[in-house]
Amino acid sequence: MVHFDSLIVGTEYNRPFLANLWNYKTFNAISRGVVTPRDQNIIILFITKEKQKMLTQYEDRIDNDQLFWEGEKGHNSDDRITEQRDDIHVFYRELHHQNFIYKGRAVLRNYRLYSDRPSKFNLQLLDITQPDIDIATEATPDYIPAITEREAIVSSRIGQGLFREKSIQIWHTCCISDFTEKCILTASHIKPWRVSNNRERVDGFNSLLLVPTYDKLFDKGFISFDDNGRITISAKIDMNDVRKTGLNERSRLRMVPDSTMQYLKYHRNYIFDLVDVGTSPDRTKS
Repeated sequence: MVHFDSLIVGTEYNRPFLANLWNYKTFNAISRGVVTPRDQNIIILFITKEKQKMLTQYEDRIDNDQLFWEGEKGHNSDDRITEQRDDIHVFYRELHHQNFIYKGRAVLRNYRLYSDRPSKFNLQLLDITQPDIDIATEATPDYIPAITEREAIVSSRIGQGLFREKSIQIWHTCCISDFTEKCILTASHIKPWRVSNNRERVDGFNSLLLVPTYDKLFDKGFISFDDNGRITISAKIDMNDVRKTGLNERSRLRMVPDSTMQYLKYHRNYIFDLVDVGTSPDRTKS
């Protein structure tokens, strides 16, 4: 029987140790990235961020307490994960041949099922504590936070304070429609607050200044933008509804600062096109 009672979150383990603990004959029994022990409602994810070059490279990463994971090419476990009848446990390492770090339990938050490529899953790690907000400890040579920034970061999540000011300085008006009334506009994080480090949380280039409807569409992953500012519209929303908002296939950002491109790439990879738990979308093709 597979059990986790003796494992400690944050501790390193290798597959031979775990195979012995769980009474497998060899560690080859748990050599796959997804392990589903027989007759148990358990899914074990063994995730390697940087794999050997000969192996398929997946877009997997952990940001704070959020795990972004691409499923198997064969989609063998997609349905089990989305049905949420199993306990999910995560072992994670940055580089191949390192020991895995036990990250504890995870629950599915949103996802997107694909038929022609690995599906995308966003899971919350339940046993990982969000780091304290203390940007003074994250100073880098090009970023030395002032007292006003440490105070402003608390309110930056809801588009107020320093983050909002920086966003307005960059965009001035709605970056899609050119709407000018600033009291209506929302300074939206491109890479969400929850998964950003403290510098990214107050970086104006990690923002789009949007009217509320566009902000919600972007935040929920219904729309995104390429590095040239061209809009990408998710198949999970009816195009007629999109047009009713004033957007269409030709909509675009007025500009894309170089420092914003990395954040837009993050949004395309880890936010765009995902659906919340509880929905049952058809498998789609890219």
